[in-house]
Amino acid sequence: MALATVSLQRRVLHTLIILLCVAFAAIALAILYFTQAQNTLALQKNILLKHQVVQQSLNGYLARAEDEMKFIGQNLSSSHSVAGRELDVLFSQHEVLLFGGLDFFFIEWANGTQSTDPRARLFTTIDFRSVLKFGLFNRWTSVVTQDGATLLMVKTKLLSIEQKSLGFLYGFISLNDNLTLANEMLSSAQVSTVQIYDKTHKSVLLKEQKAGVDVSGALLTSSLPLVSAIQGDLQLDISQVHSVSSVFLFNAMPLILTIACLLLGFYWLLSRYIRLLIFQPLETMAFKHDSSVPLYREWQPIQQQSHHYLSSIRTKEQRFSLLSESTHSAIMFCNEVAEIELMNTDAQHLFPDYAKARTLFDFMPISCHQAIQDALKGDVGVVFNLTINALGRIYQWQAYSFKNEKNFRSVLFVGRNITQETSLTWQLKQLQPLSSSVMKRVDTEAMLNELRYLAQWPHVIHSGRLQGWLTLLLSVFEDIANEQNDGSGVPIGAILRQESERVMAAMGEEANRVQLDCSVATGQTLVASSASISALVRVLLMMAMSNDMAERHLTMHFDGDELDIVVTNDMASRPLFAWMVRTLLESLNGQQKTLQNNALQLNLVIKPILSSALPCESPCELMADQVVAWVVNDYPYSDVIEETLKRLGVSVKTYASTNRFFTQSNTLIKYDAVLIGCDHEIEAQQDMTQVLKLKQQRDHLPIVWLNQTSLAEPDSSVFTLRGCFFDYNLHQVLLKACALSPIEFTYTHEQQAAWLMVGGSRVSKAIWFTALEKYHVATQWLADLHNYDAVLSYRTEVIVVLLEPQPADRLRLIQADFPKVRFFSLQKWPEMPDNVTLFEMNMPYSSEQIQRFTQSLLSPLND
Repeated sequence: MALATVSLQRRVLHTLIILLCVAFAAIALAILYFTQAQNTLALQKNILLKHQVVQQSLNGYLARAEDEMKFIGQNLSSSHSVAGRELDVLFSQHEVLLFGGLDFFFIEWANGTQSTDPRARLFTTIDFRSVLKFGLFNRWTSVVTQDGATLLMVKTKLLSIEQKSLGFLYGFISLNDNLTLANEMLSSAQVSTVQIYDKTHKSVLLKEQKAGVDVSGALLTSSLPLVSAIQGDLQLDISQVHSVSSVFLFNAMPLILTIACLLLGFYWLLSRYIRLLIFQPLETMAFKHDSSVPLYREWQPIQQQSHHYLSSIRTKEQRFSLLSESTHSAIMFCNEVAEIELMNTDAQHLFPDYAKARTLFDFMPISCHQAIQDALKGDVGVVFNLTINALGRIYQWQAYSFKNEKNFRSVLFVGRNITQETSLTWQLKQLQPLSSSVMKRVDTEAMLNELRYLAQWPHVIHSGRLQGWLTLLLSVFEDIANEQNDGSGVPIGAILRQESERVMAAMGEEANRVQLDCSVATGQTLVASSASISALVRVLLMMAMSNDMAERHLTMHFDGDELDIVVTNDMASRPLFAWMVRTLLESLNGQQKTLQNNALQLNLVIKPILSSALPCESPCELMADQVVAWVVNDYPYSDVIEETLKRLGVSVKTYASTNRFFTQSNTLIKYDAVLIGCDHEIEAQQDMTQVLKLKQQRDHLPIVWLNQTSLAEPDSSVFTLRGCFFDYNLHQVLLKACALSPIEFTYTHEQQAAWLMVGGSRVSKAIWFTALEKYHVATQWLADLHNYDAVLSYRTEVIVVLLEPQPADRLRLIQADFPKVRFFSLQKWPEMPDNVTLFEMNMPYSSEQIQRFTQSLLSPLND
């Protein structure tokens, strides 16, 4: 019976809480809505009042401008200035003209002359005679000029003291960027925007907004006809930023809190009565299930069904007891911790010591413990045989996992006597014995399935890889058939390296995509060499390599005497590999298990022969205080290599390319080993090796090549990492490399040029070497300049001393490729190029001659 996970009382209370929360939210939203509506209505009334204030501000501004017009007219009427000098006298005496509301004015004299306010050119450049016709007496009119200026114009008559007409005075107010007018209108009522719209001409006369105010949000607007002294049908629009105020929230909060308290009290009261009236009677029913009379009418069907189940269970128990005693099989029941719950007579006869035992493991043989543990874990189809020598019987036990009435796992073991069946089967085998070749015959259907799968390969990969794959399959079949076992001890890491090299040679770079995890301690463990274990490792590498999933892992480690191998694969649809693994495991007495992530786990009981490393010595101590240079080039897994080197305990210096290795500044002067990576740029790997050989003047250097694919013709003078990359493999090749003399570099900061000595006999070289050693000159000796590119590519300035004549064409080519190279010859020969400086010496060379030559070259360098 499944455990009850839903509480009826809790569900009722949760539903009640949800309903009350919904009701509270609806009431709170209604309160907030009506409060906000009242607040908005008040704001609308306020904006209407502000509209009147802005209108009065505009009219006040126009009134000031009209007063200024009157002031100008009075000054002009009473002035007796010289004709043409009226404006000068007017501006020199009256500062109000510079700070008034009127922007500029225009005078049309009665004698036909005109006077223009000089400020007019700040607002427009038109001829004012074109707009004077629109002027009205004591009435402002809006005028839009040809250059886009929007003006308000008013016209008054100039009269002398004798009331004679002197002309007409026109006053103008500019509406383009009139900050004074805009500021008065905006600040008078504290509004955000103001606009004057001409309905007659459908144009905007004035539009301004308060600086620093964002008007993209909610706005309260008011649009009413403009009542002013301006001629025309005008409309005044104002707007104010409307932000949601928190004032109405404080106003509504007491009412909302009151509603919340009422709902909480209602919830507490209702939940209490629900428990008293419904759920307490339900709890009392559980203690009175034997009562024939139900407590409540609604529970009568439940009680009747419970009585029916109890009677049915009793009947089944009686029938099962009768069945267990009447069968000829041994039956045992145990709980989740293997404690005995029930045994029939046959089982008690087989195991007479069961009464003294606490669990099955106390009286069952050790060979059955693994199967019992699998059954207790819930595995299906657990079957094992048990031979009881004391009774001369063989029982086949089958486990059935189930859950008891307390919902705990229990196991039923049914043992069937198969003594006679086993005896007859053995007799038939003696009559017709099966050969080992028949036992190991490949499943035809599995082979056909694999061939159908491989038939699709040439469409997506090169046919050469298909040929390599078939070659690997045939080699596995041959190892299964032969079962060669020489009994010698071989490190398990060496087997993995050998098989990975074999797979890499057949499949190319596909094999290197598998991430192998074999530590140095695991790889050094010696195991008995056999064809079966080699074939098994080969099959597992093929399974991991052909895995289409993102992770391709193969892990090996020892747990005592048990070798644990885990490989990720997707071979569920390719039964041939399952057959090969199963066949090889039978010969190795191994077991397999599929993990949750579809990985295959193999367990082999292999007794290690001897460890090739000392027990107290760790992999890191073998290579302590050693420096390794890691030159990546185009190798794809550089980070993995660097992490592995650090695990091995060496100091790692990583360089992105060959050029970075030779050119960047470095304080290190010695490398115990140099690892050169390569994927496709094999020439860069070879060139760097050649350069190091020339620099070190020896052929055998601690250089290790790491290639993505197997090399057809590897360089015998360097160490090549054979097979796929893993800890043990890299550790072994580094041990061989570090056994050689390290690679040392000499960095002389005082010396600006490097010396190359070309040619010469042994005696000449010895004389020059002894003489140059006194001046601490670092030299490199070459037989010729055949590989000049590898020698000169990584040097800034070079002095080449020719002890023997060299081809002229090659010297010119070197000078063209490396302009800073200087050539010096000690003897003249025909066709010597011009770029070679002659410093003639007589042979045999003497120390005095070499001293003069050296000082002549070193003196300019020191200066």
